[in-house]
Amino acid sequence: MARVPLFADLNAVEIADIMRLLRAQTVESGAIIARRGEPAHSMYFIAAGEVEIDLPQRRLRLGVGHFFGEIAVLRRARRSANVSAIGRTSLLVLDAHDFRALMARQPHLADRVRTTVRDRVGGELVTSHGDLVTEEIADAEVEERGESLPSVGGASH
Repeated sequence: MARVPLFADLNAVEIADIMRLLRAQTVESGAIIARRGEPAHSMYFIAAGEVEIDLPQRRLRLGVGHFFGEIAVLRRARRSANVSAIGRTSLLVLDAHDFRALMARQPHLADRVRTTVRDRVGGELVTSHGDLVTEEIADAEVEERGESLPSVGGASH
């Protein structure tokens, strides 16, 4: 947890709250962690090792302290990329439901996650339907405030 910059400013109580929600997972070199098109049920924090994210336009490598999978979890969408382990990798896995509850309980953490998502999106994950990621992040913010959202295209929230 100490290696994850997202958690750097949290106090001991907040870190303990998060630790109760995480489960450890170790994957071997070459293992697929997430597959493009699968439903997103969790996000991941890299405790040791490195992963490669195979996006349609490019490949990214993330190492210790980084996290991934949050965009699809926030969007309640399917994975947009394959993610595989580069060498033996230790992950901390956060269930989607717990992630949303955590963001509601810790607004400053939610703000940092959203900032990271916006930085990552940077216009690169725009779909043929427009920038759904930005819209869905805004929807998540409205949901956290307890306001109702209009149903769009049969999607359920």
